Amino acid sequence: MKPLLIVALALVAVLAAPFLLRPEGATSAKSADTTVAVVTPHNESIRAEFARAFAEHMRATRGIEVHVDWRTPGAGTSDLERFLQSEFRAKFELFWRGRGGEWRDSEVGGNFDNRKLDLPADPADDSLGQSARRAFLSSEVGCGVDVFFGGGDYPFKRFASMGYLVDSGVRRRHPDWFDGRDGIPATFSGEVYYDAELRWVGASLSAFGICYNPLVLERIGAAGPPQTWDDLGAPVYYRHIALADPTKSGSVTKALEMLVQQKMREALASGLPEDEALERGWADGLHLIRRIGANARYFTDSATKIPDDVARGEAAAGMCIDFYGRTYNEVTRKADGSSRVHYLTPEGGSSISVDPIALLRGAPNPDMARAFIDFVLSPEGQKIWALRPGTPGGPANTALRRLPIRRDFYADADAIGHASDPDERPFETGDAFEYVPGWTGGHFNQLRFLVRVMCIDPHDELREAWEALAAAGFPAGATAAFDRLDGLSYSQSADLFTGADGKPLDKLGESKLAQRLTAQFREQYEEVVELLR
Repeated sequence: MKPLLIVALALVAVLAAPFLLRPEGATSAKSADTTVAVVTPHNESIRAEFARAFAEHMRATRGIEVHVDWRTPGAGTSDLERFLQSEFRAKFELFWRGRGGEWRDSEVGGNFDNRKLDLPADPADDSLGQSARRAFLSSEVGCGVDVFFGGGDYPFKRFASMGYLVDSGVRRRHPDWFDGRDGIPATFSGEVYYDAELRWVGASLSAFGICYNPLVLERIGAAGPPQTWDDLGAPVYYRHIALADPTKSGSVTKALEMLVQQKMREALASGLPEDEALERGWADGLHLIRRIGANARYFTDSATKIPDDVARGEAAAGMCIDFYGRTYNEVTRKADGSSRVHYLTPEGGSSISVDPIALLRGAPNPDMARAFIDFVLSPEGQKIWALRPGTPGGPANTALRRLPIRRDFYADADAIGHASDPDERPFETGDAFEYVPGWTGGHFNQLRFLVRVMCIDPHDELREAWEALAAAGFPAGATAAFDRLDGLSYSQSADLFTGADGKPLDKLGESKLAQRLTAQFREQYEEVVELLR
């Protein structure tokens, strides 16, 4: 009987855990008067603290119990994006057929959310696809979720243009919050902090940098902590870098974009004309990304695994969002103040971008959705990101170690006194890097695709070539062969996804392109090994 009793007790513990671990102050679905559904890639700590704080806020201001129904599909932002696209497509098909429309996958399904499709001034001139697009943009078709919260600005920009996001009205309700001097600035360090049509608004700040484990650095013989992106490409880090697959992680792609832009700026500073500097910087950036990729232990599907493996000592360093690094610095900190994880933003190596929040089209509970958005952007909500646990207005249990987007937070001496990172002044230090969207914004998808075919798919051959190069002392001929980017210069990459007929490649075309380029790089790395032999 004893084994059965142990199993029964374990089962009870598993079933009871969600209730026992729910933060005090949060509202359960069963006891709630109403619910707001929020889709997010944010971690459990962020979800728990905002659910508790929002529930307490609504209890105090409206006298109602609100439950936050978190939706977290998949391992990262890319899975979340696929979820939203699938749901909107399914719901629009029901809407279209309900109106008596004929569903054609290529014309209707392929165009209702086509952000590049122009609409004639007169609806009478619409094609079938244009008619579907016009119907979607004027509809209340939703995806069963109210709010999109977190995941970097790229999917928000994309989904806004596709029609998935709509203006929540926050600026009309709180115009003073959008005073760039004290509230949320429109732009900073070259980054846009809210959509021109207010379909999304930055909720917190994000930079990109390096997390590292000082104990592992000592073990592998590194001279000191990495200070720049270039340091991660040094041979001493061979098999000791943690990276995420950029086709699965928008945040890692953004970090790689920062690296490329820094190389472009360095080339410009050397005196090259802008067009030549962009070509040189693109090539130098891809060369460095390839070296870092050769040093990688793996390419994980989830960016959150990077600081986790660094903390466990399974990697010496990795590329991550600032708050991932700070969070692991927090959770591994000892009583003497030391920690297994440290984080730094390379000087001049990252802009200060935003992690947004938005109202989804056709939200089932738009009133609660707007209330949630207002709370996150309010002075009270912003303190949840940055204050120490247990301090007035701060989180209850966990320091989130994120930087608020509102300028007035950094002018509040009392708030700064309770902040987990009181020395962080992003609006004073963030101007060391100026992001230029026109340089790499149009190459975002090309960059993540090239990393896949250049580093991930031929990873074994890449590492073998890199190890052989380092062992041989990087002779000029073999190094030049390793660095080749045949047909993938900056200007050539702009048309990477365009077929010979001038039309965009479909999924099959992209798959064939990936196979061809992967084979090309495999042969290139094998050639390097043969040269060294």
